[in-house]
Amino acid sequence: MKTVKAGISRSITRSSKVSKRTRPAKSVVIDLVPALIKVKTILVPIDFSATANKALVYAIKMADQFGSKIILLHVVEPIASPDVAYHPLMLETDKSKSIAKGRLDGLCRTAKIPAQMLDRTLVRYGSPFSEITSAARTLKVDLIILTTHGYTGLKHVFMGSTAERVVRHAPCPVLTVREKEHEFV
Repeated sequence: MKTVKAGISRSITRSSKVSKRTRPAKSVVIDLVPALIKVKTILVPIDFSATANKALVYAIKMADQFGSKIILLHVVEPIASPDVAYHPLMLETDKSKSIAKGRLDGLCRTAKIPAQMLDRTLVRYGSPFSEITSAARTLKVDLIILTTHGYTGLKHVFMGSTAERVVRHAPCPVLTVREKEHEFV
């Protein structure tokens, strides 16, 4: 027979011995039915904006709930240059990628992502929606959680919507987190 009171678990055996052990404080999850979906890996594209941090909060909560691993991804966009054969541009790309890798590692520390939850951090070079969907396909992720900035009108026409393109081309479900919305985590 087991009873749980105030974080201490007591187990009583037939010989009426009582043993005590403390449990670490953790959010309580009640399983009433078996999980219908298995989410093993969550991809979180990060552009270092405040809304991207909000998506990371959602991802951490969901990963905790499902026992999933998180992969953080940042995409360095190509810089347009009139002279394609200019070699220092490649050095700038490598420098940008190493800076982004450092920022991702710093974000992991500040967001306090548990080590067992973080699978890896990746930095890719290219078009954001293409690299996000390619990474999801290659890494066989089960869910993508990303933000949408909610641009409309001319901003949407000129800048496009990475989130919209990812939703269209992703090989898995996509959860989009808006900047201003009802918070449920």
